[in-house]
Amino acid sequence: MRALSFFALVSVSIVVACSDNPAPSDALNAPIGGPTVITVVNVTNDTTAQNETPLAVNPRNAQNLITGNNDWNYNDGCGVNASFDGGKTWTKTLPNGFVPGVTRFTNDPDVPGTGDGDFGGDPAAAFAPDGTAYFACFSYDGKSTMLLLSRSTDGGATWQAGVHASPSDPLTLVSAFNGNGIAKGSNGQFPDHEAMSVGADGTIYVTWAQFHGFGGNSPVWISTSRDGGRSFGRPVKVSSGNVRSDQDQRIVTNTDGSVAYVTFDNAIQGGKGTAMFVSKSTDHGQTWGTPFQFAVFTNPVCLFPPYCFNISGGQFRGPGSYPAPAYNPVNNRLYVAYADIDVDGVAKVFITSAAASDLTQWTPRTVVASVPRGDRFAAELGIAPNGRIDVAFYDRSYTANTMVDLTYATSSDFGASWSTVRVSRSSFDPSAWGVPGGSAVRPFIGDYNGIVSLASSAGMTWTGAGTRNYGTLPTNLEIYFASVTP
Repeated sequence: MRALSFFALVSVSIVVACSDNPAPSDALNAPIGGPTVITVVNVTNDTTAQNETPLAVNPRNAQNLITGNNDWNYNDGCGVNASFDGGKTWTKTLPNGFVPGVTRFTNDPDVPGTGDGDFGGDPAAAFAPDGTAYFACFSYDGKSTMLLLSRSTDGGATWQAGVHASPSDPLTLVSAFNGNGIAKGSNGQFPDHEAMSVGADGTIYVTWAQFHGFGGNSPVWISTSRDGGRSFGRPVKVSSGNVRSDQDQRIVTNTDGSVAYVTFDNAIQGGKGTAMFVSKSTDHGQTWGTPFQFAVFTNPVCLFPPYCFNISGGQFRGPGSYPAPAYNPVNNRLYVAYADIDVDGVAKVFITSAAASDLTQWTPRTVVASVPRGDRFAAELGIAPNGRIDVAFYDRSYTANTMVDLTYATSSDFGASWSTVRVSRSSFDPSAWGVPGGSAVRPFIGDYNGIVSLASSAGMTWTGAGTRNYGTLPTNLEIYFASVTP
């Protein structure tokens, strides 16, 4: 979430890599017999900060990708970039690389925006089976929050103009929230970190956590659309009983879209640790089963200073531990990857799975690509049509646990063995870069990244440092994309 939140104490999200430090050797980027980095591109390539970056691929055209971001340019909304050549080039961030209809601003102070918000954030992106692109974004005006959905029929090149420019075709209101003046994203009531998924049957699922102010009650809500995003049904609350302090929710569906699965994490009441839960729906999100606790963290990575920062290096706010789900069509299993600080004090990426038909029986967790000491966190998980498992995560193992890189790990035997490659071209200290914070820099690199798994490659996005600063503060965070062949 763009605005800071106390509740990230039990948060689990994601982090970064890339700067102008010397590039690693070719051996790191193209190991013999292992995956090979094909492309690394600075997607946003502008003069100010972006962070938090989903990634989606068009099922009708694998060359067409879209990614998004919290855009700290003058529009102060949700940025969006599209590629039509497999990620080699992207539509420009400046001057118009943002979703219209979210805020009152554009990137020109003399030209008003077509939305009502003071700022926007928490981008989510997805494609429908027919190639329609969807983009979800929160719009905040200080007293209330709207969760909006925009559509694109040209692969993300253009989006709906917004209600003030096109009254007959406004962005779709997924849900609205009123915090009575305290919905400012710090200590008050606010929704957080929406995620979106579109099933093969066209059902659009949007989920978020709703914080209710000080205290632990933050249930997960899910709303669905069955008419191409033109309207959404009444939100359904998934949390129940003692499962109330929830966040980091994500949804995936099975191959034909008949079953949807949501995962999230939870601070167990009574100070009994942090757990992960799963629930499923077989009626297009109208109802959800009672959440099942499938794993417990040993010590979740928490990157939210000054309240918590439990890995090495300079402090920054970023993603850490959270359950990233993916459905495997080959063996009909639901996989979840997440980061956890192991008993040896090192943060590692773990993976576990369950038969999609029985979510009460999960395999013992195993380490993804075990390496010598070096914290790994912020895992993103994708599964290719042939069952190949792909994981991307931030990695300190290349720099004696001081800097951050991005690593890609892949398995063709359902997680029994792994191959890895260093994706980022240079390491990065996220405590030294961030977003504008008045007269200072706020080291905040976002709460999540993105990954897509294709038949012969994997694509991934993350937040990293630009190769130069513009102005006196190190606030030129950029969104990067990489394409890797397994």
